[in-house]
Amino acid sequence: MNNERIERRMEFIVEQQAQFAIDIQQLKETQKAEAALWREKHQSLNDAVTAIVGIVGRLAKAQDRTDEQISELTSKQAETDDRLNVLIGVVERYFSGNGRPSSGKRRASSPRKATTKGTTRGRKK
Repeated sequence: MNNERIERRMEFIVEQQAQFAIDIQQLKETQKAEAALWREKHQSLNDAVTAIVGIVGRLAKAQDRTDEQISELTSKQAETDDRLNVLIGVVERYFSGNGRPSSGKRRASSPRKATTKGTTRGRKK
C-alpha cells in the first residue's frame, strides 16, 4: 500500500468518525428532548390519575350517603304503609257499619222515639 492510499483511508475513517460523533450528538439531543416530553406526559398522567382517584373517592362517599338515605326512606315508607293500613281499616269499619255507635245508643237518640215520648197518642186522659 502506498502512502496516498493509506492517507485516503485514514481521511475516510476520520470523516466517518466525525459523522458518527455528529450523529451520536444528534441522538443525544433527541433523546434528551423526548425524555423531557415523556416526563411531562408522565406528570400529566400522574395528575390525571390523582384527580380520578379523588373523584372516585367522592363518588364512593356520595354513594354511601345515598344508600343511607334510601334505607331511611325505605324505613319511613314502611311506617307510612303501616299507618295508612290502620287508617284504611278504620275507614272500612266505619263504612261497613262497624264504626257506628251501638244500637242501644242509636235508639235512644233516634228522632222517632223522641217525638213519641212527648206525645199523648194512644193514651186516655
